[in-house]
Amino acid sequence: MEFAHAAHQSMSPVSLHKPTRIPGNVSCSLGRRDGVGVMQPKRQVGLRDGGKKEVKREVQERLGSEQLLKFEREGHVCVRGLFDEEEMGALAAAVSGEAKREILNAYRHRVAVLCPGVDPFSLHSVAEAEAVIRQQGTDELGFLQSFNLHQKSEDVRRWASHPRLVAMVADLLGAKKVRLYQDCLFQKMPGFGVTNWHSDLNMVPLDTNSFLTVWIPLRSLDKTDSSLHFASGSHRDFALAYWQNNQGMANLESRGYSIADYPCMALGDVSIHHGWTLHWAPEQPGSGPARAAWTVSYFADGARILESRHARRKLQEEDGWSYRAWRKDLREGQVARHPLLPLVYPPGVDNAKQHKGVRRKR
Repeated sequence: MEFAHAAHQSMSPVSLHKPTRIPGNVSCSLGRRDGVGVMQPKRQVGLRDGGKKEVKREVQERLGSEQLLKFEREGHVCVRGLFDEEEMGALAAAVSGEAKREILNAYRHRVAVLCPGVDPFSLHSVAEAEAVIRQQGTDELGFLQSFNLHQKSEDVRRWASHPRLVAMVADLLGAKKVRLYQDCLFQKMPGFGVTNWHSDLNMVPLDTNSFLTVWIPLRSLDKTDSSLHFASGSHRDFALAYWQNNQGMANLESRGYSIADYPCMALGDVSIHHGWTLHWAPEQPGSGPARAAWTVSYFADGARILESRHARRKLQEEDGWSYRAWRKDLREGQVARHPLLPLVYPPGVDNAKQHKGVRRKR
């Protein structure tokens, strides 16, 4: 959900100083310590994860009290070695294979966002879409995104509900039950531009604070790659959205946020950020390879559909392609339970039984 908007509400770029690297994040060697923990050795289990005790032990090895506290205070954390290279090979193959089949739709989506008035489905090739964006785009092409690959691929769905992954999410959210909101592959091709400051929950039609996104690079990243940069503590800045209108939030330099990033990520490392945490990504160098990152967003069960009647601001609808299929079946204020928002934690929940009363509109 890497869309440009100011703070939690506006679609114009936020004015913040250029991010500075946080101390310690200078080495790209494996097994490094960088203030968020050490990559731990683990058995290779992939999607063959065993019992609940084993999964809990593996999560605790990677997500200690220090990281939990960091996430609570700063709104982001990096977990090293969540998956091993064998697992990442399988995950990347599943995600990339499905995304290749969706590449035209990824370009159509950017046309819908960047070229108001153009019917994206009138375009029948990537070349056509690129030409329209060059000629009529309101901003440069910063990324491509492919939504909800898990709804099209059983392999991707299994990775989105991987026991180790969802157990970690439940710990970070402090939730007994967790639902999958969406997955999305973000691709920054060589030379693609900046992704402006934004927060994810601004584009989610849920009335909740219990929401996070896991960001999983599909290859190792070095200091030249486009990684996410976070405004630490911005997810707790209630005063900003409460007191300021869109114009008041256009310049955030006075907020005093500390800017942090994780510039060196080995294959299998992941970063996690809270739904209200402000973040951005720089351009991808034109001389290097593309950067692809698979994201998976989750929320604590019990969240309700956002009510618009007394809302201070309108929901930003650029992610509408992701949620329209289930949003039309649920009314405002209703608990967000739907077959397309499956329970993924605890594992083994019978989703068919959970969603018995939901009627799918055609």
